Amino acid sequence: MSIVLVCWNNKTYLEQCLISLYEGRLQSNYDVVVVDNGSTDGSQAMLRERFPQVQIIQNDHNVGLGKASNQGIQATHGRFVLLLNNDTLVNGASLDAMVEFMSKTPDAGAVGGRLLNPDGTLQAASNTFSSLTEEFLITTRLGTFISPNYPDRGYSDKVECVDWIGSACLLVRRAALDQIGLLDEEYFIYGDEADLQYRLKKGGWKVYYLPNVTTIHYGGRSMNRWSRRKMVYRGKMLFYQKNYGPWRTGGIRCMMAGLSFAKLAAWGIAYPLPNMRERASKELQSNLEVIDLCWKLE
Repeated sequence: MSIVLVCWNNKTYLEQCLISLYEGRLQSNYDVVVVDNGSTDGSQAMLRERFPQVQIIQNDHNVGLGKASNQGIQATHGRFVLLLNNDTLVNGASLDAMVEFMSKTPDAGAVGGRLLNPDGTLQAASNTFSSLTEEFLITTRLGTFISPNYPDRGYSDKVECVDWIGSACLLVRRAALDQIGLLDEEYFIYGDEADLQYRLKKGGWKVYYLPNVTTIHYGGRSMNRWSRRKMVYRGKMLFYQKNYGPWRTGGIRCMMAGLSFAKLAAWGIAYPLPNMRERASKELQSNLEVIDLCWKLE
């Protein structure tokens, strides 16, 4: 197994992740490559000092998660590739279980399990491929009335074939990647994992959720919520554009633009209030960026 991590100014979490990996009593053979996207926080020096066994690929700027992950995949040769976020804590038993299941299940293109918050509560398990109804419920937050973790399908105690699993800790078969191709580098961040697993399903491979696999995931440590919103929405619209055709692509763009206009009106009312002005300013700018993206994404 080859383990690929991408790092961008996340030294503390990266160090904790690698400690959990090397102290996790992993029985499977593995090698580790870290692709650094031009960090300026001393990540490279920490890696050389603390983890000399790790292969480092150094980029001079942030080339994005998809492209950096592909660099790591292409630099390794393991039969299975573990895509692992640097803000995770792993355990050897779960990683061994993923490798064992993949070895015994020839139609498995990818496997994953539950992502947990640091307090042990469920963060995410598995998802269905996006629909316009789902995206409306997410954007308006009405989905939280259906499930606190909507649209995640929630915990199941059974091994299941699912649409897609978050790539914070996702084991992928190299033979499947050889068939369908690597991550689509047009996704700078967000959306690439759903696209990859969509293509796996189209290629005849299955994605399995393993209930006994757990990974602690801090999440969202590389950018603030307002910067992240634009990138998340970009990933969603790009996924529709690449996989769903012009009608549904037009539908999601119009819906997101319309909801962003509504949010502009709401935050515009809140802006004059002194205790709301700072946040309102950020929300106004963020929603303007989303509206601009809805018309200009190519």
